[in-house]
Amino acid sequence: MSIDLRPRARSARRPPAEQAVHTTAPAPPDLPRLPGRRNPRWIALGVLALCLGALLSAVVYARLASETTVVALAGTVYRGEAIQRDDLTTVRLRDGTLPDTVPADRLESLVGQRAVFDLPVGSVLPAAAVAPVAVPADGRAAVALKLVTGRAPEGLLPPGSPVRLVALPAASTQGGAADRLAGKTYRARVVEQVPGVDGASIVLTVDVDQQQAPTVALLAAQERMTVVRDAGR
Repeated sequence: MSIDLRPRARSARRPPAEQAVHTTAPAPPDLPRLPGRRNPRWIALGVLALCLGALLSAVVYARLASETTVVALAGTVYRGEAIQRDDLTTVRLRDGTLPDTVPADRLESLVGQRAVFDLPVGSVLPAAAVAPVAVPADGRAAVALKLVTGRAPEGLLPPGSPVRLVALPAASTQGGAADRLAGKTYRARVVEQVPGVDGASIVLTVDVDQQQAPTVALLAAQERMTVVRDAGR
């Protein structure tokens, strides 16, 4: 067996592969942004929105400032009944909507008083609808008058109104006898007013002196009464 003693050429060793060096290029600086052009339409819409908001606020404030809180009925109270706390509540009304109302701060003072006439639930309480005593009071009487058109002021007789009842002459007098009641007046106060069943008259309930009640009732039955509305409440 022969041995090869010839020198072998050394194989050239390859140098290690050069690692690629990746370098990140610096980002270019942000350029300053130029302000966009303002659209005149959007500016006008913004100004208009501000004006409308201010106007709406003024309207709401004016409405709230012109409203007042008054007493209303949370339950029906019938004539002559004592008013309980649960019968009353409060509502807001615009000033001048109803002229004869009770402010909310007087609500507690109404408890225990009597209803002058029927007070339906949900209605605003008129100032003349309550009295410290039942109607009629001692020494007084309630009389109903049927009045045709022209015998009473229209729309001026809310409950509590002071009135005078004037006796009219009789339609016919036998033998020319003098009518001793014609022209006499009787002071009264309105309790209630309702339309007549015939649609052409009203039925007015008034509070009068107990001694004068029979005469007033007689004249009312003869349809010889007319009503004069006096000043005051």
